Amino acid sequence: MASLLIRFTQSPYGSGFSQDGLDFALAATNYGHTVHVLFEGEGVLQLVQTASTKGIKNHSKRLASMPFFDIEECFICKDSVDAFAIDSVLLNTGLIEELEGQLLSATQRLALIQRADHVVTF
Repeated sequence: MASLLIRFTQSPYGSGFSQDGLDFALAATNYGHTVHVLFEGEGVLQLVQTASTKGIKNHSKRLASMPFFDIEECFICKDSVDAFAIDSVLLNTGLIEELEGQLLSATQRLALIQRADHVVTF
């Protein structure tokens, strides 16, 4: 099957894009696709664990379910983490460890995008 790279570029609660992207990634595994995820731009904010908000599903908990759907390669844009100055926040959460997230430089991100069969951005 195809190798899919799902790029998360939106903040978790600003719009429905992050929820849609996660739903798409989880559903793609049901069809036998190999799914990798990349958090970049405002998308790195999805990795900051937050409390539940009334009426909105807790995005952090949903992201933590990705390994159960065989999404085992999670990548994080180092430049975006630095731009939002959240590196210490991310290190103190268990989500990065659960997802086995790897920080990527710009060159490594480009190589990741180039090796995917299909790239979908949310």
